[in-house]
Amino acid sequence: MLTTLFAAMLISAAHAQSLPGGFVYLRDIDPTIIQDIRYATSNNFVGRPLAGYGASECVVKREVGLRLKAVQQELAAQNLSLKMFDCYRPARASLDMVRWSQNGRETAAERRYNPKIPKTELFRLGYIASRSQHSTGAALDLTLVDLKADHSARIDPAKSYADCTAPVEARLPEGSVDMGTGYDCTDTKGHTAAPSITPEQRAWRRRLVAAMARQGFVNYSKEWWHFSLPGAGGAAYDFPILPRP
Repeated sequence: MLTTLFAAMLISAAHAQSLPGGFVYLRDIDPTIIQDIRYATSNNFVGRPLAGYGASECVVKREVGLRLKAVQQELAAQNLSLKMFDCYRPARASLDMVRWSQNGRETAAERRYNPKIPKTELFRLGYIASRSQHSTGAALDLTLVDLKADHSARIDPAKSYADCTAPVEARLPEGSVDMGTGYDCTDTKGHTAAPSITPEQRAWRRRLVAAMARQGFVNYSKEWWHFSLPGAGGAAYDFPILPRP
């Protein structure tokens, strides 16, 4: 019994120390923020979980988490919610993306995310970084969810979906507002200020950018979903994302 108890204490301590100082699970800061951590699943441009994603959990620097909580509180009054697609990203995951881009294959599922650009060009054009700000814990991929809308649609494996630039009815369902493209869409239509989207889609993007800006977050112009908090980053990390204790 003593041996079992000691082993349990060691496991508990390992879980408690699973995050470096300054990092937190976003659920511990604000459990109301919706999470759909794509790189922990097969629902992403690589088509499988990326290296280091051992759990579908958003991990961030504490300051980042507190500011996200403030954004969420503002949005809640409007029947809206943040939805996190990616937060801290282990450095090994970025290297996994590099290997994927160089494997010499492009499947139909992969082309849904980059319909016009060969994946070997994605790094050169600035759509993917081999050294990502995400690995500092200060960069995020996210969108908005209208809490009054019907988000019951689920991905049908037997259905052939259109690419990420198609009308929302033809794309993979994401359970969020229509921002004009799907998440991780490497196309000029995914640029935040793209002129090719509808006025309503443009209004949603501006609403997201404005809400995040009020808490100091800066948007990346080539990705309407990507935000970072200047000054909150620092060194890149490579610890794996483990299940929350």
